[in-house]
Amino acid sequence: MSAIPSALRSAPLAATGLRAAIEAVPLWSWQLLLAAGIIVSVLTLYRTARPSGRWGGRLRSRFVLGVPWGTVLGLGFVICVYLFVQGGWGNLRDPVNLPFQATSYAYPLGILTAGFAHIGWTHLVGNLWAGLVYGSIAEFAWSHYPTERGSESFSSWRRNPFVRIGIVFGTILGTGLLTAAFSWGPIIGFSGVTYAMAGFALVFYPITTIVAVVGWSQLWHVYSGFVSPYSVAEAGVSYDTVGWASTAIQGHAFGFLLGVFAAALLLRQRRRSGNPARIWLAAMIYGIDAELWRVYWFLGEGQYIQFKAVGTALLFALAGLIVAVVAGSDRSVFSGLPGLDRSLDAPRWEIAASVLLAVLVTMSMVGVTLNLAAPAGGGLPDDAVEVEDYEIAYAENVTNQQIAVVDLPFLTQATQIRSSGVIVTSEKRHLWRVAISKRAIEARGSGRVLVGGVGWRSSVWVTRSGWSVVGGNSTYRLFLDPEDSEKRLVHTSSPAVADLRLANRTIAIRPAADAFEVAIRRNDETVDAVPIPEAGENATVGGITINRSGRDLYASADGTVIRVANRQVPPTRR
Repeated sequence: MSAIPSALRSAPLAATGLRAAIEAVPLWSWQLLLAAGIIVSVLTLYRTARPSGRWGGRLRSRFVLGVPWGTVLGLGFVICVYLFVQGGWGNLRDPVNLPFQATSYAYPLGILTAGFAHIGWTHLVGNLWAGLVYGSIAEFAWSHYPTERGSESFSSWRRNPFVRIGIVFGTILGTGLLTAAFSWGPIIGFSGVTYAMAGFALVFYPITTIVAVVGWSQLWHVYSGFVSPYSVAEAGVSYDTVGWASTAIQGHAFGFLLGVFAAALLLRQRRRSGNPARIWLAAMIYGIDAELWRVYWFLGEGQYIQFKAVGTALLFALAGLIVAVVAGSDRSVFSGLPGLDRSLDAPRWEIAASVLLAVLVTMSMVGVTLNLAAPAGGGLPDDAVEVEDYEIAYAENVTNQQIAVVDLPFLTQATQIRSSGVIVTSEKRHLWRVAISKRAIEARGSGRVLVGGVGWRSSVWVTRSGWSVVGGNSTYRLFLDPEDSEKRLVHTSSPAVADLRLANRTIAIRPAADAFEVAIRRNDETVDAVPIPEAGENATVGGITINRSGRDLYASADGTVIRVANRQVPPTRR
């Protein structure tokens, strides 16, 4: 009978020893093992397939020296923005991003950089992978060399391979600017361009693009294997955000439609037609995988509503529209109808193209309206921390100015959304942003707001100190700690009353100017209050003895001892 408990007691020690042994292995050893597996697998494929130069020849038939130079130059530009504009050179995984988001036409820097800047290293690498995969396919379809039968390179400027490379590079830059200029609200990231690349590639090579959808995730998996060769997982309670709610779905859809429209026009100019079934299938698979079906709106305080049925229906309609534009016939829409004025008639594919163009124009007009009415910043509490042109403050249940930039008739409830948390504003940059939500601070205990501009950066730390009382309520104090000035108290919550009675009294924890107090109440009126004692000490207030043991607070009277509250300790700053 005693063997089982003994084994159970030794299991944690054995697990700890195994973890220590694994962590003692150098990181490069795991990476070398993965690299060896990749090399062996690729060499086996190469020797089995024996391409005999066919792969290289196929690439060189479309690319100068077999390299998609336009895509490479575009991705190089994105890397330069990250390193030298956002300050990633000295802070690779922690660049400045707030000033490089598209917020308003009155803030040109944001419009110019938003389509190429990124929130962090993972965001950058993900878009670079996607851009390399889909951009290479799209550039292969465009080709550095003329594809018309009988045409020769350098016979005109349009057939000059270097000009055609420049067109690809210029198109990447132009698409990045368009997705930022017509965004619905502030965006940041190269993903609008990668979606345009995918839309272009899908029209010319639908099956290849489907394979790329799968291949992109596999490349990302291999990369993550190098970055994190192993991980330790354990059950626990953690705070999680709604990931898709921070994704610029409209920017993705806008970029995708731009790519499809451009490819359809080029396909028609080359007098070619795509395979309708393959294009429809590729559009559906890519649209679902890329989450173009997500249609959502804000409910406030970190809550969102998602309309999956509506979004999926729109995705089906979009796939049908793409097929009609790319593979629709030249026959008249109203062919065979008597008495029709032929000047009003048009080929079927042109009607579909007009609908697609109308969608793009409508999305653009909405983006223009929002960017002309972007928030001016300001309107924060008087205790806001000022860092250059930024103001950082904590506020609860305030109107989210980022959403309420335009008043929609009869839809006030949809635009007057309430939010709580650490808010960053800048009149110069037309910025109003909930940088850290109230729920995130409550769960994590601390956080950081990074502000800056070209060539400078500054951090403001946020810390929350609080107590949870029996019954689930809590009370807290919130501090802002700028790099170059003193830490300051910016918010105190209401008292938290424990769900218990002792000696016909209730006990509350309330924040004070310097610390927290224990308040004794009788008939909902405060009898007396005393600062919470230090760990291991006690105090008497209102006939009740308060004792603190570590993070726990106990109250005793007439021989009865009960636990009243627990200290909420913020995690160590990283």
